[in-house]
Amino acid sequence: MDKNIKKSVELLSPARDLSGLITAYNNGADAVYCGLKELSMRATTKNFERDELIRGVKIAQENDKKVYLCTNTVLYEKDLQKALEILDFAKSAEVNAVIVSDLGLMQEAKEMGLEAHVSVQNNITNSLSAKFFSKFADRVVLSRELSLNQIKEIKNNLNAQKINLELEGFVHGALCVAMSGRCFLSSYLFNRHANCGDCLQPCRRNWKLVNEHSDGTHELICEGKYLLSPKDLCTIEYVPELMDVFNCFKIEGRAKNLDYVMKATKIYREAIDSTYDGTYLEKIPYFKKELQKIYNREYDTGFYFRDTCNASHDLQYEIEGNASPYRKIEAGKVVNYYKKVGVAEISLMNDIENGDELIITGETTGCVEQVVKSMQIEGTIVEKALKGQNVGLKIDNLVRENDRVFLLKK
Repeated sequence: MDKNIKKSVELLSPARDLSGLITAYNNGADAVYCGLKELSMRATTKNFERDELIRGVKIAQENDKKVYLCTNTVLYEKDLQKALEILDFAKSAEVNAVIVSDLGLMQEAKEMGLEAHVSVQNNITNSLSAKFFSKFADRVVLSRELSLNQIKEIKNNLNAQKINLELEGFVHGALCVAMSGRCFLSSYLFNRHANCGDCLQPCRRNWKLVNEHSDGTHELICEGKYLLSPKDLCTIEYVPELMDVFNCFKIEGRAKNLDYVMKATKIYREAIDSTYDGTYLEKIPYFKKELQKIYNREYDTGFYFRDTCNASHDLQYEIEGNASPYRKIEAGKVVNYYKKVGVAEISLMNDIENGDELIITGETTGCVEQVVKSMQIEGTIVEKALKGQNVGLKIDNLVRENDRVFLLKK
């Protein structure tokens, strides 16, 4: 593998709010993508207030990181004034780029001197389309339906034409049954428009496929699977191959919890870095085990290897909800943090003991994980602390009063 290509790979993580941004940066993200409350493809999640985003950009600049702002919904005539106002705000807030799907808005961004990235919503599947968008944008997010061989072909053809265009691809997270997210199901059933970021995800429900005949008889074709709900994408076993074609690895998940952002970012950061020292292959079992600790609908490699894989390739999800064998249990709250000695005092809502895995979250803390190694109650070292007790816990990271503490149990 070409090390110059590897070094250019950016790790891009989701941030639904300031805590998500902090969590992503603390766990190795080079950049985050986020949205305001308007014209974002995740309208149902928390999203940033404008003053929060200004603070986030400042944090990014202080840490040599980047912020990309999503303005990638379908735009109707009534949305144009708001869209242009968001571009003005993005420029004044000094975000590094805007992620856009509307061609007119791309042109406006270019004229304003804003870097633009073309959203996956544009369904770019060939080098001719990518070449066209290079007139307006510095980066394109290629269609999620492409195989790795198709992406290599696109990259080679762009390079042959000396077209300077970065390629971004998803490496982890939820997959959508629709072509590059272009779906009408939520709108048709509930008048909630998926392409305006307001999807209710009816595809995740248990559907049955029935073939009805003209004589009134019918046959059940599919039952027992969530046939419109694909498994989640996970490419942790193919990081070097993907590093050869992509300039940026994108983790899906602006609607996910902080522990998802923390773990997914941390593991892909380690995977990218481990390609340099030759430890990547031996760490794959560890990477896979750690990614099982976060929300998932079972894992698959999506479309990247569907043209080369001889085995049957079933994307359909077979159970409802979270397939992870791990569950988060609320364990307590931080009531004090003693910075000089790195000890948190925690008021317990559940028992904890040495060896337990904890997740601690807070607005300023973001999300950190901690294995219980050393505990004291009133100066006495203990192996186990019980519900209702206050326990002093040695912590590797800075935490704060009122941070919530969760126990991760298999």
